[in-house]
Amino acid sequence: MVNTGNLKTKMMRGKISLIVKVCLIVFGFSLILGYTQWNPSIDTDNKKRQEYKIIQNQGMSKMIPVNASSSSMTTLSPIAQYDLRILLIVYNRAKSMLRLLNSINEASFDGDKVKVEVWIDRSKEGVVDPLTVETAEGFVFKHGDYEVIKHSQHVGIYGQWLGTWKPRVNSSEIAVILEDDLTVSPHFYKYLKLVHNKYDSIPEINGFALQGISIKHAIGHSHKMVEAPEDCLVYLYPVLGTWGFSPSRDNWIHFLEWFSQVNQDKTFQPYIPGNVMTEWFKTFQSQGKAGGVWSIWHIYHSWKFKEYTLYPNFKGHKGLTTNWKEPGLHYTKSASKPSNELLMEWKPDYENLPDQQKHLDLKGVVQD
Repeated sequence: MVNTGNLKTKMMRGKISLIVKVCLIVFGFSLILGYTQWNPSIDTDNKKRQEYKIIQNQGMSKMIPVNASSSSMTTLSPIAQYDLRILLIVYNRAKSMLRLLNSINEASFDGDKVKVEVWIDRSKEGVVDPLTVETAEGFVFKHGDYEVIKHSQHVGIYGQWLGTWKPRVNSSEIAVILEDDLTVSPHFYKYLKLVHNKYDSIPEINGFALQGISIKHAIGHSHKMVEAPEDCLVYLYPVLGTWGFSPSRDNWIHFLEWFSQVNQDKTFQPYIPGNVMTEWFKTFQSQGKAGGVWSIWHIYHSWKFKEYTLYPNFKGHKGLTTNWKEPGLHYTKSASKPSNELLMEWKPDYENLPDQQKHLDLKGVVQD
Protein backbone atom coordinates (compact mmCIF):
# COMPACT_ATOMS: atom_id res chain seq x y z
CA MET A 1 0.00 0.00 0.00
CA VAL A 2 1.37 3.39 -1.07
CA ASN A 3 2.11 5.83 1.73
CA THR A 4 0.28 8.94 0.43
CA GLY A 5 1.79 11.13 3.11
CA ASN A 6 5.35 10.37 1.98
CA LEU A 7 4.39 10.78 -1.68
CA LYS A 8 2.90 14.21 -1.06
CA THR A 9 5.99 15.21 0.88
CA LYS A 10 8.29 14.12 -1.95
CA MET A 11 6.17 15.98 -4.52
CA MET A 12 6.21 19.13 -2.40
CA ARG A 13 9.99 18.92 -2.02
CA GLY A 14 10.36 18.49 -5.78
CA LYS A 15 8.24 21.57 -6.46
CA ILE A 16 10.22 23.61 -3.96
CA SER A 17 13.50 22.43 -5.52
CA LEU A 18 12.27 23.39 -9.01
CA ILE A 19 11.14 26.83 -7.79
CA VAL A 20 14.53 27.44 -6.15
CA LYS A 21 16.37 26.47 -9.34
CA VAL A 22 14.19 28.77 -11.46
CA CYS A 23 14.73 31.65 -9.01
CA LEU A 24 18.50 31.12 -9.09
CA ILE A 25 18.53 31.14 -12.89
CA VAL A 26 16.39 34.32 -13.03
CA PHE A 27 18.59 35.97 -10.40
CA GLY A 28 21.73 35.06 -12.35
CA PHE A 29 20.37 36.56 -15.57
CA SER A 30 19.30 39.71 -13.74
CA LEU A 31 22.81 40.16 -12.41
CA ILE A 32 24.28 39.85 -15.89
CA LEU A 33 21.70 42.22 -17.37
CA GLY A 34 22.13 44.70 -14.51
CA TYR A 35 25.89 44.75 -14.93
CA THR A 36 25.59 45.32 -18.65
CA GLN A 37 23.21 48.22 -18.13
CA TRP A 38 25.24 49.72 -15.29
CA ASN A 39 28.74 49.23 -16.61
CA PRO A 40 29.66 52.42 -18.52
CA SER A 41 32.41 50.67 -20.44
CA ILE A 42 29.95 48.45 -22.30
CA ASP A 43 29.26 49.80 -25.77
CA THR A 44 30.39 53.31 -24.77
CA ASP A 45 32.84 53.56 -27.65
CA ASN A 46 30.19 52.77 -30.23
CA LYS A 47 27.79 55.34 -28.80
CA LYS A 48 30.47 58.00 -28.60
CA ARG A 49 31.52 57.37 -32.18
CA GLN A 50 28.10 58.11 -33.66
CA GLU A 51 28.28 60.49 -36.55
CA TYR A 52 25.47 62.80 -37.46
CA LYS A 53 23.76 63.45 -40.74
CA ILE A 54 22.45 66.95 -41.27
CA ILE A 55 19.23 67.30 -43.20
CA GLN A 56 18.62 70.83 -44.39
CA ASN A 57 15.08 72.16 -44.13
CA GLN A 58 14.56 75.80 -45.08
CA GLY A 59 17.77 76.96 -43.48
CA MET A 60 17.33 74.85 -40.34
CA SER A 61 18.97 71.52 -39.62
CA LYS A 62 17.86 68.30 -38.02
CA MET A 63 20.40 65.90 -36.59
CA ILE A 64 19.91 62.18 -36.99
CA PRO A 65 22.61 59.58 -36.26
CA VAL A 66 24.05 57.60 -39.13
CA ASN A 67 26.95 55.24 -39.48
CA ALA A 68 30.25 56.23 -41.07
CA SER A 69 32.77 54.15 -42.93
CA SER A 70 36.54 54.48 -42.94
CA SER A 71 38.90 54.18 -45.84
CA SER A 72 40.08 50.82 -44.59
CA MET A 73 37.09 49.40 -42.72
CA THR A 74 33.32 49.51 -42.63
CA THR A 75 33.10 50.66 -39.01
CA LEU A 76 35.24 53.13 -37.11
CA SER A 77 37.89 51.81 -34.79
CA PRO A 78 37.07 52.05 -31.07
CA ILE A 79 37.87 55.31 -29.34
CA ALA A 80 41.26 55.22 -27.65
CA GLN A 81 42.55 57.70 -25.12
CA TYR A 82 44.95 60.24 -26.60
CA ASP A 83 46.62 63.33 -25.23
CA LEU A 84 45.68 65.13 -28.45
CA ARG A 85 43.14 64.30 -31.15
CA ILE A 86 43.49 66.42 -34.31
CA LEU A 87 40.36 66.42 -36.47
CA LEU A 88 40.76 67.65 -40.06
CA ILE A 89 37.43 68.31 -41.77
CA VAL A 90 37.84 68.26 -45.54
CA TYR A 91 35.90 67.88 -48.77
CA ASN A 92 37.63 68.36 -52.12
CA ARG A 93 40.73 70.53 -51.62
CA ALA A 94 43.48 67.92 -51.70
CA LYS A 95 46.30 70.42 -52.10
CA SER A 96 45.13 72.54 -49.16
CA MET A 97 44.67 69.46 -46.99
CA LEU A 98 48.18 68.23 -47.76
CA ARG A 99 49.64 71.64 -46.89
CA LEU A 100 47.88 71.47 -43.52
CA LEU A 101 48.99 67.88 -42.89
CA ASN A 102 52.59 68.80 -43.68
CA SER A 103 52.46 71.68 -41.20
CA ILE A 104 51.12 69.30 -38.53
CA ASN A 105 54.02 66.95 -39.23
CA GLU A 106 56.42 69.82 -38.51
CA ALA A 107 54.84 70.58 -35.14
CA SER A 108 56.24 69.54 -31.76
CA PHE A 109 54.23 67.07 -29.66
CA ASP A 110 56.67 66.42 -26.78
CA GLY A 111 56.34 62.66 -27.16
CA ASP A 112 52.65 62.73 -26.22
CA LYS A 113 50.11 60.29 -27.61
CA VAL A 114 48.58 61.94 -30.68
CA LYS A 115 46.07 60.91 -33.31
CA VAL A 116 45.16 62.66 -36.57
CA GLU A 117 41.74 61.96 -38.06
CA VAL A 118 40.95 63.15 -41.58
CA TRP A 119 37.16 63.35 -42.03
CA ILE A 120 36.22 63.50 -45.73
CA ASP A 121 32.71 64.66 -46.63
CA ARG A 122 30.82 63.60 -49.75
CA SER A 123 28.93 65.67 -52.27
CA LYS A 124 25.15 65.90 -52.01
CA GLU A 125 25.08 63.16 -54.65
CA GLY A 126 27.12 60.92 -52.35
CA VAL A 127 30.39 61.18 -54.29
CA VAL A 128 33.71 61.43 -52.48
CA ASP A 129 36.54 63.34 -54.17
CA PRO A 130 39.05 60.68 -55.34
CA LEU A 131 42.11 62.96 -55.28
CA THR A 132 41.38 64.01 -51.71
CA VAL A 133 41.02 60.38 -50.65
CA GLU A 134 44.20 59.33 -52.48
CA THR A 135 46.18 62.22 -50.99
CA ALA A 136 44.91 61.60 -47.48
CA GLU A 137 45.54 57.87 -47.61
CA GLY A 138 49.03 58.41 -48.99
CA PHE A 139 50.10 60.73 -46.18
CA VAL A 140 52.36 59.42 -43.41
CA PHE A 141 51.99 61.00 -39.97
CA LYS A 142 55.30 60.93 -38.10
CA HIS A 143 54.12 61.45 -34.54
CA GLY A 144 51.35 58.96 -33.78
CA ASP A 145 48.20 57.31 -35.07
CA TYR A 146 46.48 58.33 -38.28
CA GLU A 147 43.08 57.51 -39.75
CA VAL A 148 41.16 58.56 -42.85
CA ILE A 149 37.39 58.49 -42.37
CA LYS A 150 34.97 58.87 -45.25
CA HIS A 151 31.46 59.90 -44.31
CA SER A 152 28.92 57.40 -45.57
CA GLN A 153 26.90 60.24 -47.10
CA HIS A 154 26.89 64.04 -47.37
CA VAL A 155 26.84 65.70 -43.92
CA GLY A 156 27.87 69.27 -44.75
CA ILE A 157 29.64 71.73 -42.51
CA TYR A 158 27.21 71.05 -39.65
CA GLY A 159 28.01 67.36 -39.62
CA GLN A 160 31.74 68.00 -39.95
CA TRP A 161 31.88 70.33 -36.96
CA LEU A 162 29.24 68.78 -34.72
CA GLY A 163 29.63 65.10 -35.48
CA THR A 164 33.34 64.36 -35.47
CA TRP A 165 34.36 64.77 -31.82
CA LYS A 166 32.28 63.01 -29.20
CA PRO A 167 34.30 63.18 -25.98
CA ARG A 168 33.74 60.87 -23.05
CA VAL A 169 32.49 62.65 -19.96
CA ASN A 170 35.63 61.64 -18.07
CA SER A 171 38.06 62.08 -20.98
CA SER A 172 41.11 64.26 -20.49
CA GLU A 173 42.15 64.34 -24.15
CA ILE A 174 42.55 67.63 -25.97
CA ALA A 175 40.81 67.92 -29.33
CA VAL A 176 41.32 70.54 -32.02
CA ILE A 177 39.16 70.93 -35.14
CA LEU A 178 40.89 72.26 -38.26
CA GLU A 179 39.40 73.13 -41.63
CA ASP A 180 41.56 72.30 -44.63
CA ASP A 181 42.51 75.85 -45.67
CA LEU A 182 44.60 76.39 -42.54
CA THR A 183 48.20 75.79 -41.58
CA VAL A 184 49.41 75.47 -38.01
CA SER A 185 52.34 76.86 -36.07
CA PRO A 186 54.97 74.36 -34.88
CA HIS A 187 53.99 75.47 -31.36
CA PHE A 188 50.23 75.06 -31.57
CA TYR A 189 50.16 72.00 -29.30
CA LYS A 190 52.51 73.52 -26.73
CA TYR A 191 50.06 76.43 -26.49
CA LEU A 192 47.00 74.17 -26.30
CA LYS A 193 48.48 72.13 -23.46
CA LEU A 194 49.21 75.28 -21.49
CA VAL A 195 45.78 76.89 -21.85
CA HIS A 196 43.86 73.67 -21.30
CA ASN A 197 45.83 72.90 -18.14
CA LYS A 198 45.37 76.44 -16.88
CA TYR A 199 41.78 77.21 -17.80
CA ASP A 200 39.82 74.00 -18.42
CA SER A 201 38.22 74.16 -14.98
CA ILE A 202 36.73 77.64 -15.58
CA PRO A 203 33.08 77.12 -16.64
CA GLU A 204 32.74 80.36 -18.64
CA ILE A 205 35.56 79.38 -21.04
CA ASN A 206 34.03 77.23 -23.79
CA GLY A 207 37.22 76.66 -25.74
CA PHE A 208 40.42 78.01 -27.19
CA ALA A 209 40.91 79.79 -30.52
CA LEU A 210 44.21 79.40 -32.33
CA GLN A 211 43.85 82.30 -34.74
CA GLY A 212 45.74 85.52 -34.19
CA ILE A 213 43.06 87.89 -35.52
CA SER A 214 39.31 88.33 -35.24
CA ILE A 215 36.83 90.85 -36.54
CA LYS A 216 34.71 92.85 -34.13
CA HIS A 217 31.22 91.32 -34.14
CA ALA A 218 29.30 94.39 -32.98
CA ILE A 219 26.95 95.73 -35.65
CA GLY A 220 28.66 98.61 -37.43
CA HIS A 221 32.14 97.55 -36.28
CA SER A 222 32.78 94.34 -38.25
CA HIS A 223 35.13 96.08 -40.66
CA LYS A 224 37.67 96.45 -37.83
CA MET A 225 39.85 93.91 -36.06
CA VAL A 226 39.85 93.23 -32.34
CA GLU A 227 42.82 94.92 -30.69
CA ALA A 228 43.39 93.58 -27.18
CA PRO A 229 45.68 95.48 -24.78
CA GLU A 230 49.35 94.74 -25.45
CA ASP A 231 49.89 93.52 -21.88
CA CYS A 232 47.31 90.73 -22.37
CA LEU A 233 48.90 87.45 -23.38
CA VAL A 234 45.39 86.03 -23.78
CA TYR A 235 41.90 87.52 -23.65
CA LEU A 236 38.27 86.38 -23.58
CA TYR A 237 35.86 87.18 -26.40
CA PRO A 238 32.13 86.29 -26.74
CA VAL A 239 32.50 84.63 -30.17
CA LEU A 240 34.48 81.49 -30.99
CA GLY A 241 37.30 81.46 -33.53
CA THR A 242 36.75 78.81 -36.20
CA TRP A 243 40.26 79.03 -37.70
CA GLY A 244 41.40 76.27 -35.40
CA PHE A 245 39.16 75.69 -32.37
CA SER A 246 39.86 73.46 -29.38
CA PRO A 247 36.68 72.99 -27.34
CA SER A 248 36.48 72.73 -23.59
CA ARG A 249 35.15 69.20 -23.07
CA ASP A 250 32.26 69.90 -20.69
CA ASN A 251 31.10 73.02 -22.54
CA TRP A 252 31.20 71.16 -25.87
CA ILE A 253 29.12 68.30 -24.51
CA HIS A 254 26.58 70.79 -23.14
CA PHE A 255 26.49 72.67 -26.45
CA LEU A 256 25.85 69.50 -28.48
CA GLU A 257 23.08 68.41 -26.11
CA TRP A 258 21.50 71.87 -26.20
CA PHE A 259 21.69 72.03 -30.00
CA SER A 260 20.05 68.64 -30.44
CA GLN A 261 17.14 69.84 -28.29
CA VAL A 262 16.51 73.33 -29.67
CA ASN A 263 16.97 72.11 -33.19
CA GLN A 264 13.75 70.14 -32.90
CA ASP A 265 11.82 73.41 -32.76
CA LYS A 266 11.66 74.68 -36.34
CA THR A 267 10.33 78.05 -35.18
CA PHE A 268 13.43 78.75 -33.07
CA GLN A 269 15.92 81.20 -34.52
CA PRO A 270 19.46 81.70 -33.07
CA TYR A 271 19.42 85.49 -33.30
CA ILE A 272 21.89 87.28 -31.02
CA PRO A 273 21.15 90.93 -30.15
CA GLY A 274 23.76 93.36 -31.43
CA ASN A 275 25.84 90.68 -33.16
CA VAL A 276 26.57 91.12 -36.86
CA MET A 277 26.35 87.36 -37.32
CA THR A 278 22.59 87.67 -36.87
CA GLU A 279 22.33 90.01 -39.85
CA TRP A 280 24.52 87.77 -41.97
CA PHE A 281 22.58 84.68 -40.97
CA LYS A 282 19.28 86.30 -41.91
CA THR A 283 20.73 87.15 -45.31
CA PHE A 284 21.86 83.56 -45.79
CA GLN A 285 18.42 82.35 -44.78
CA SER A 286 16.79 84.52 -47.43
CA GLN A 287 19.22 83.06 -49.98
CA GLY A 288 18.69 79.47 -48.84
CA LYS A 289 22.31 79.21 -47.68
CA ALA A 290 21.87 79.08 -43.91
CA GLY A 291 23.07 75.48 -43.90
CA GLY A 292 26.65 76.74 -44.23
CA VAL A 293 26.62 78.77 -41.00
CA TRP A 294 26.87 76.28 -38.16
CA SER A 295 28.77 78.74 -35.94
CA ILE A 296 25.67 80.91 -35.34
CA TRP A 297 24.39 78.19 -33.01
CA HIS A 298 27.57 78.11 -30.96
CA ILE A 299 27.61 81.91 -30.80
CA TYR A 300 24.01 81.97 -29.60
CA HIS A 301 24.76 79.27 -27.02
CA SER A 302 27.71 81.32 -25.76
CA TRP A 303 25.52 84.42 -25.48
CA LYS A 304 22.71 82.57 -23.70
CA PHE A 305 24.97 80.90 -21.14
CA LYS A 306 27.45 83.78 -20.80
CA GLU A 307 30.45 81.91 -22.16
CA TYR A 308 33.64 83.15 -23.80
CA THR A 309 36.40 81.81 -26.03
CA LEU A 310 40.02 82.36 -25.05
CA TYR A 311 42.18 83.97 -27.77
CA PRO A 312 45.97 84.36 -27.94
CA ASN A 313 47.36 87.88 -28.20
CA PHE A 314 50.85 87.57 -29.62
CA LYS A 315 52.61 90.63 -30.98
CA GLY A 316 51.73 91.50 -34.56
CA HIS A 317 48.62 89.28 -34.46
CA LYS A 318 50.74 86.20 -34.95
CA GLY A 319 48.66 83.08 -34.58
CA LEU A 320 48.91 79.38 -33.93
CA THR A 321 47.04 79.05 -37.23
CA THR A 322 46.74 81.07 -40.40
CA ASN A 323 43.96 80.96 -42.99
CA TRP A 324 44.68 80.92 -46.72
CA LYS A 325 41.09 81.97 -47.54
CA GLU A 326 40.80 79.70 -50.53
CA PRO A 327 37.70 79.18 -52.68
CA GLY A 328 35.16 77.00 -50.97
CA LEU A 329 32.15 77.39 -48.71
CA HIS A 330 33.19 80.78 -47.30
CA TYR A 331 35.33 82.42 -50.00
CA THR A 332 34.86 82.72 -53.75
CA LYS A 333 38.47 83.43 -54.68
CA SER A 334 41.92 83.07 -53.18
CA ALA A 335 43.38 85.87 -51.08
CA SER A 336 46.69 87.40 -52.07
CA LYS A 337 48.28 86.23 -48.81
CA PRO A 338 47.39 84.31 -45.63
CA SER A 339 45.31 86.00 -42.95
CA ASN A 340 48.22 86.52 -40.52
CA GLU A 341 51.73 85.36 -39.69
CA LEU A 342 52.30 82.13 -37.84
CA LEU A 343 54.04 82.09 -34.47
CA MET A 344 57.37 80.48 -35.34
CA GLU A 345 59.40 81.37 -32.23
CA TRP A 346 58.38 80.28 -28.75
CA LYS A 347 59.43 82.46 -25.81
CA PRO A 348 59.43 81.38 -22.13
CA ASP A 349 57.28 84.41 -21.28
CA TYR A 350 54.40 82.80 -23.17
CA GLU A 351 54.11 80.26 -20.38
CA ASN A 352 53.28 82.91 -17.77
CA LEU A 353 49.53 82.77 -18.32
CA PRO A 354 47.49 85.16 -16.16
CA ASP A 355 45.17 83.92 -13.45
CA GLN A 356 42.65 86.59 -14.42
CA GLN A 357 41.74 87.12 -18.06
CA LYS A 358 40.38 90.35 -19.51
CA HIS A 359 36.89 90.16 -21.03
CA LEU A 360 36.30 92.04 -24.29
CA ASP A 361 32.83 92.81 -25.63
CA LEU A 362 31.66 92.62 -29.25
CA LYS A 363 33.23 96.05 -29.90
CA GLY A 364 36.57 94.84 -28.56
CA VAL A 365 36.28 97.03 -25.46
CA VAL A 366 37.72 95.66 -22.20
CA GLN A 367 34.93 95.09 -19.66
CA ASP A 368 36.99 94.35 -16.54
